[in-house]
Amino acid sequence: MNTGNLQLRSVSQLMTESFFIPAYQRGYRWTVQQVTDLLNDVATFTERHKPIPGEFYCLQPVVVTRRNDYWELIDGQQRLTTIFLILSYLNSRLVAEERKELFKLTYETRENSASYLLSLDEKSHQDNIDFFHIWNSYQVIRDWFRLRSNRLNYIEAAVLNEIKVIWYQVDEAVEPIDVFTRLNVGKIPLTNAELVKALFLRSGNFDSDGSRAKLLQQLRIAQDWDEIERRLQEEAFWYFLSNRQQEVNRIDLVLDLRAEEIPQVVSRWDVNRLFLTFNTHLASKQNAVTNEWDMIKRVFLQLDEWFRDRFLYHVVGFLLCQEVKVGQVCDLARSAKSKTAFRAALKAEVFKLAFGKLRGSVDEADLSEFIHGHVAQLDYDSHPVSIRRLLTLFNIASLLELGDSGPWFPFDHFKKEQWDLEHIRSVKSDMPQRVDAQKAWLGQALEYFSEPELAAVSRGSHAYEQKFAERLRAVREMEPFDVPAFETVFNDVIDRYDPGSDVEVDNSIGNLTLLDAGTNRSYGNAIFPHKRRKLIALDKSGRFVPPCTKNAFLKYYSSKIDEMLTWSRQDAKEHEQALVSSLVRFFTYDGEHV
Repeated sequence: MNTGNLQLRSVSQLMTESFFIPAYQRGYRWTVQQVTDLLNDVATFTERHKPIPGEFYCLQPVVVTRRNDYWELIDGQQRLTTIFLILSYLNSRLVAEERKELFKLTYETRENSASYLLSLDEKSHQDNIDFFHIWNSYQVIRDWFRLRSNRLNYIEAAVLNEIKVIWYQVDEAVEPIDVFTRLNVGKIPLTNAELVKALFLRSGNFDSDGSRAKLLQQLRIAQDWDEIERRLQEEAFWYFLSNRQQEVNRIDLVLDLRAEEIPQVVSRWDVNRLFLTFNTHLASKQNAVTNEWDMIKRVFLQLDEWFRDRFLYHVVGFLLCQEVKVGQVCDLARSAKSKTAFRAALKAEVFKLAFGKLRGSVDEADLSEFIHGHVAQLDYDSHPVSIRRLLTLFNIASLLELGDSGPWFPFDHFKKEQWDLEHIRSVKSDMPQRVDAQKAWLGQALEYFSEPELAAVSRGSHAYEQKFAERLRAVREMEPFDVPAFETVFNDVIDRYDPGSDVEVDNSIGNLTLLDAGTNRSYGNAIFPHKRRKLIALDKSGRFVPPCTKNAFLKYYSSKIDEMLTWSRQDAKEHEQALVSSLVRFFTYDGEHV
């Protein structure tokens, strides 16, 4: 959307203007709550404890285009009408000669609305729906001010001088209906990113450059902007940096990072903070647009560099997926004296996040003992967040060990899923209690015993497995269902494929792994070989399975490779040791010392 003018204007600066509301606009429809919220916000602004000179309360954009001697109001009718009603009430307290002249609102198809705004006649407020909403809002305003008569003068001064609108003037050559449709169909707002883009592209930035140079400067910034947005639309890049979905204006992330570097004169909680920060910053410096745009590009190129570097991608990506802010990582980069120092700082941050203390407090010689002791005391019931974080780091560290030829961790797939902590070995105490759940468990087991590949990996004869299948099928088909018979066959299957699970629940990290919630909850407390088969099928289908989860179920970390269909306590211990060893190597080797 091109603009010939973009600025901040106080309500007092609007008083002499005339606005025309075209036929494509709907009538006034603000609710009691919306009017009250605006008034409360203004009152809160006037009551702030430490006012700063020049502070103001900013409203959403008013979008206009010039039409002869008036402004065609494309967007912002509801806000301006409410402001008009507030000013009308404030005027009503004064004698006629002291009343302020207000801006004018006229309508293409609602001619009577203009006269009703001037009369605000209670008797005719039900004559049409527009009058009804105008009158209701006016009553809210009147009642609200009556409760604050002792602060009325302060609030009036704030309304006139400290409430500002973002004045967005659309080029006269642009079709207003197209702009209105863009802003209102589907409730798509004029965003901070679009306002900032308009700040950088407005013609006045380049007046001293000559018309051709001006055009080239605008084209360069516009092309850079589109390229940054296009790059951020790549899912792998976006989810490396962000943990949330955002369909459009992903460049907001880059703009926010640059805005954090600029001295703040705007409240952090202001909905228009991003626009107001750049507007103030650019206004305070002569010929600042080109230099400031280069600073924004510098921020983007730094993010892009992290994404392309295998080590930085994985370590920064891990920190960001653990809710560390991108700005915090930028601060680490700025404070580091070299790239080597930055990488060391990142590892130190990972250590603190994973173990709750600084790496420097752990002697390097004792690092393995420290990590092993920390990991050994973690429990599924008491430390699920810590375990999930360490298992994620295990995946990251394992991939980094593979070097440049290895795969990269897909943060986009990882962040789009919800991840559960999965017990690798079944928990016998979790035997299904309801008949429908027991039948479902039998169906899962039968599905496993029907697999053609079972004979190739089975410890015993295929005939023995077939007998198991016949017993399971017989129990499932019993009518009425025989619960004691189910318990017997359930225990027999568990004893064969999850030996030792009846001793106690193994809630250690060695018996836990990451699994997407959908898959985990679909097979519940199935036996280990059934889970293993499901994971292999999931991986073959192209679904993302964390590499260490896949390795665990393939028994990559286990010494007993002839026991492929069971998961023992020894397997869990070896899995835990593999995690410890991988983390020790991550913090000490691979040329990236802390």
